[in-house]
Amino acid sequence: MTRYFALFGALALIALTLMAGLLAQQGYSLMDPKMAPMVLVAILVAGYVAWRINGILKRRSRAQGEGASGKAKASGFDFFAPKPSATQSARAARVAAQRKKLEAEGKIDEEVAPEAKVEPEPENSAPVRVSQSAPIKDRMAARAERVRRAKEQGKL
Repeated sequence: MTRYFALFGALALIALTLMAGLLAQQGYSLMDPKMAPMVLVAILVAGYVAWRINGILKRRSRAQGEGASGKAKASGFDFFAPKPSATQSARAARVAAQRKKLEAEGKIDEEVAPEAKVEPEPENSAPVRVSQSAPIKDRMAARAERVRRAKEQGKL
């Protein structure tokens, strides 16, 4: 809720300042009783935009919370990101402990940089991906090739 009020205040201040400046250039005053509907509309629009931005930021922080797996953010302090809940923190700690345990047992490898995982594909091989508009024969051939490569790599 604090984020909403901060956004609302900033947007309302910007809108009213711009309106006052534009009206002053034309010789009108924002405080004129005839301008009350304009001020009301500006405040309502600022409230709506703040509500939409707040919703977007809330969804984005939830999505980052699921994908971040408890790692610290690179940006440091983030004013708009809420603190993770105790449940999220506990789950992240359990997942990290389980990962360490599996790494110690040798069941999974430690994380390697994505650049190191990429293996160059042979030039003479069939394409692994084809477009969805390709004929079914080509799509099935590409899928069979992906399955064959996965079996060679021990993934299946």
